[in-house]
Amino acid sequence: MRIVAVNNKNEAVRKNSSSGGIFYLLAEYVISEGGVVFGAGFDENFQVCHSYADNMEGVRAFMQSKYVQSHIGTAYSDAKAFLDEGRLVLFSGTPCQISALKSFLQNDYPNLITADFICHGVPSRRVWREYIDELSAGRKIKSINFRDKTQGWRVFSLKVEFEDSSVYRKNLDEDIFVKGFLQNLYLRPSCYECRHRGFDRPADVTMADFWGVQNVLPELFDDKGTSVLIIRNHVVEKILEGYSEQLIIREISEDTVRKTNSAIEHSCTAHPKREDFFGSEYKSVTKTIRRIVKDPVKIAVKKKLYKLLRG
Repeated sequence: MRIVAVNNKNEAVRKNSSSGGIFYLLAEYVISEGGVVFGAGFDENFQVCHSYADNMEGVRAFMQSKYVQSHIGTAYSDAKAFLDEGRLVLFSGTPCQISALKSFLQNDYPNLITADFICHGVPSRRVWREYIDELSAGRKIKSINFRDKTQGWRVFSLKVEFEDSSVYRKNLDEDIFVKGFLQNLYLRPSCYECRHRGFDRPADVTMADFWGVQNVLPELFDDKGTSVLIIRNHVVEKILEGYSEQLIIREISEDTVRKTNSAIEHSCTAHPKREDFFGSEYKSVTKTIRRIVKDPVKIAVKKKLYKLLRG
């Protein structure tokens, strides 16, 4: 196992990625070898579903984080069909989805590369559907970005563009869906006791944000995103070697990952009002989330002062 901090030097790729832009390079290699890439993207109703692509235009739909549990559909059986044909397959997903894929396949395939990430947990699809229905208010959605970097990588925003040219953008401290997600209000029950955490997991590579990189490796920090990679497969090593001129790579330790991203080993704690939330009959999911995750007075005052000082 090798652990590194890494940035893609291609600024355009990194801008459109959740952190360091490494998934794009892995996908690019697989596509160049005539392979297929599986990942989570939005369907026509902006629900999150797993699908596959055999070109880089299709792969772009899988880039960036989606803070919703994806519908796996036929992705496992589709992947098996491609693997049995001898095609190279890159399958990306949550740690539990990669574990499920391996159980489904039952056999090891040398032409399979699996990629997961350090997962906070995944919110309810129902809550997401109700939220965007209320947010759109009849407008047709054009695009959604959970990790818009307009205000930087550390203070990312949920950005929704509509067909009528209107735009909704709120940062992670302001958007009510993201706040409920980060406060663990509506994650799946299994996320609170996740069996797929730790450094030893089935995926060939684990990708994550390198939170706090400015304090550990300041030369890699520019607030556009830096990745942590936990590599467990020599094939992934060789792919990255082939892109060495496009990457900035630094070795880091397990302890560094533990200190900067505790979700590698620890599940989150359920919000104390989670059962009340799901057990209630509400007319507006947005108003209900806002009522439950309301900021304490001191924090609310600090936020208002911060906004005033920023002008």
